[in-house]
Amino acid sequence: MSTVLLLHDRLATTVLLFFVVVGLWGLLEFARGGAIGGNIAGALIIGQVLVIMQGLLGAALFIDGLRPATMLHWLYGLAAVLILPFVWSYVRDRAPRQGLLLYSLVALFIAGLAIRGMVTGA
Repeated sequence: MSTVLLLHDRLATTVLLFFVVVGLWGLLEFARGGAIGGNIAGALIIGQVLVIMQGLLGAALFIDGLRPATMLHWLYGLAAVLILPFVWSYVRDRAPRQGLLLYSLVALFIAGLAIRGMVTGA
């Protein structure tokens, strides 16, 4: 297994676990009456960087001639990259508490996309 493929594989697991933790953390904060704050926002930015790195590694594998089993793999990856900026553009003018709930649910959705990406990438 090439180093880039190994990194792509391990980073997929990292993205999955990271977004599960951030999503559950956000839901817990929401249940406590909290609103979006710097800590969770920073974690979401870190998560977005991880997803972008995952995509860059996937592009390197594609250039090297390795293809996913189905092109749905690319759809899941593209959706994972685009969804946080889309939600940010929707939430930025809304109440911070509502933003926390939406970001938390989207983090869990991205974790689901990571699972689907791992299943379709084999």
